[in-house]
Amino acid sequence: WNDAFARNDADAFFDLIDGEISVLSPGSPYRVEGKIDDREEFEFGLKKGYSRLSLFQEMQPLVHVRGDMAFATYYNRGYYGRDEDGAMRYYKETNVLVRHSDGWKIVHIHVSD
Repeated sequence: WNDAFARNDADAFFDLIDGEISVLSPGSPYRVEGKIDDREEFEFGLKKGYSRLSLFQEMQPLVHVRGDMAFATYYNRGYYGRDEDGAMRYYKETNVLVRHSDGWKIVHIHVSD
């Protein structure tokens, strides 16, 4: 999932997202609910350039699996934006996953500064 994110690959990224995804991020004062709205915002950010990545590193991942549910926490750093106006950003992230018949899907993402 993070590999698809780092490649700015919306199709591969959203193949691993549950339809009922909820997202909390420091860049938005609102919770994003549902795959359709999350994808719309994701693709808008890529088009405008502010969320386009040229570097993404996941550090110190910790994963816990409990039956059909799991969570992953990690630190990440990335260069967001176009080269001329981008910035290095540092975040803490938690992802909650559920097991489906076709594999694991992310149902919740929480990103903080």
